[in-house]
Amino acid sequence: MTNAPPPPRWAGRDSFAILEAGCGGGANFLATWRAWRDDPERPRRLHYFCVDAAPPRRDELARLTQAQSVALSAQLCAAWPGSVTGFHRLHFDGGRVSLTLVIGDIRTVVPRIEGRFDAFILDGLSPAEQSSVALREDLDWLADPAEPAHSTPTAGRRAAIIGAGIAGVSCAERLAERGWEVTLFDRRDGPAAETSGNRQAVMLPVLSVDATRLSRLNRVAYLYVLRQLATLAQAGHPVTWDNCGVFQIARHADHAKKQQAIVANQQLPAEFVQYLDADAASRLAGTPVSDGGWWFPQAGWLSPQSLCQALLAAAAANVSFRPATEIAALAPSAQGWQLQDSTGKAQWDGPTVILAHAHGLRTLEQSAHLPLRCFRGQTSHLPVSDRGDLPRCVVCREGYIAPPHEGYASLGATFQRSHDTAIHVADHQSNLARLAAMLPELADHFTAAQLAGRVGLRPVSPDKLPMVGALPLASCAPRPAAHVEWPRWPGLHVASGYGARGFVWAPLMAELLASQINGEPLPIEAELAAAVDPARFTWKGTL
Repeated sequence: MTNAPPPPRWAGRDSFAILEAGCGGGANFLATWRAWRDDPERPRRLHYFCVDAAPPRRDELARLTQAQSVALSAQLCAAWPGSVTGFHRLHFDGGRVSLTLVIGDIRTVVPRIEGRFDAFILDGLSPAEQSSVALREDLDWLADPAEPAHSTPTAGRRAAIIGAGIAGVSCAERLAERGWEVTLFDRRDGPAAETSGNRQAVMLPVLSVDATRLSRLNRVAYLYVLRQLATLAQAGHPVTWDNCGVFQIARHADHAKKQQAIVANQQLPAEFVQYLDADAASRLAGTPVSDGGWWFPQAGWLSPQSLCQALLAAAAANVSFRPATEIAALAPSAQGWQLQDSTGKAQWDGPTVILAHAHGLRTLEQSAHLPLRCFRGQTSHLPVSDRGDLPRCVVCREGYIAPPHEGYASLGATFQRSHDTAIHVADHQSNLARLAAMLPELADHFTAAQLAGRVGLRPVSPDKLPMVGALPLASCAPRPAAHVEWPRWPGLHVASGYGARGFVWAPLMAELLASQINGEPLPIEAELAAAVDPARFTWKGTL
């Protein structure tokens, strides 16, 4: 393997993208990263994609790269994902350098990469692979070497984001990292004041027998947020969270067999998921667990408000927060879009707007056609007692219970199609019934009528996948052949539909949307980007 010299065409560029076929132990990436650091004419952002069916393990990577640079090798190894297939985007140097490790067979995954590239490195392939006609055709499809990758003009990097929950704050941070000037609006007096204001949010991946779009997307989103938490801590913006592990109890005997088969057949690494029997799970939880199930050792819970505050701190001066300002209408303007309050007064004017205010999307003329559904979720707050019987890890089945935080453990959550925000004793009783099914010894320790709680209203799409991308027009004729070809409102974008998994979805979906807006290679498979495109419902006529 030879170390890659700095491409001569990157001087003075805003963004430069490289695709390497075959990881080769990370040598070419580290050499390119070092060259980027040393070059005063370097591009502002470097995107590096590395495709490998079997990348080295973390310990192997350290051995292979330490001779080049101990410091850079340590950063790379700390962020290195396990052997879970899919796209894994890693950020370095304050986000100015991104490595997207694509784990999978080169001939299968290259057509799934969406983006334009400025340089290719093929010396990680065998001679037979390098001479593959199919592969070379795929590379030609990815980019025209004579034409640089598209990027948004610096002068146009102004955006307004409506909604300061986890969806909007994540988008603000991703754009701010790219040098955008962002104005963040929320109708409440502070960020994370609605559903994103719950006491605890549980983070775990979704697994399935088949490689569904939801499970493929969710597991890379889950691993992305774990890396983001580490990055925020390293940057001096720590989040209140606990990777105590999550134990997901099988629903019944057949489901337990299915869980075991998924772990065995998909050859998922032990640090990602294991199957444990009830005795082993009970020892981990510190209280008897009803049945066996999946153990996710890296998973856990986080404080939603803490994450939102950390993201805003990381965005720093590039984000201006405008609380207690409800945007009631969008009007076309000479600069792009004017945001107006309920009196018609202009609050902002500029080229790019992201709608991230959950059900508020349905109140705006341009986005009223999106089929967002509102599901009420009530959590119950269980007070800590001197019995010490609350679990040491998150336990979930039909609901979940998290370990205590600031005197209470969160138990939840109901899932009813409703806009009702009142606390109901009956919903506390439903949550306690779920607790009894998970942790039988805790069944009689709490009284529903004495519990406090919180209600959040979750935006849910008909297919349970997020809605992220350019906002489609409500109608179009003739109907295009594919939903990705549906016409869009210029400068308007959507980030919503995260349902009950917002704190797993939001960070990666924000990176996806920021990449789309900036014309950068996407951090996920093209098929998955299409799967979350909000135009899919308009194209189908699902209103």
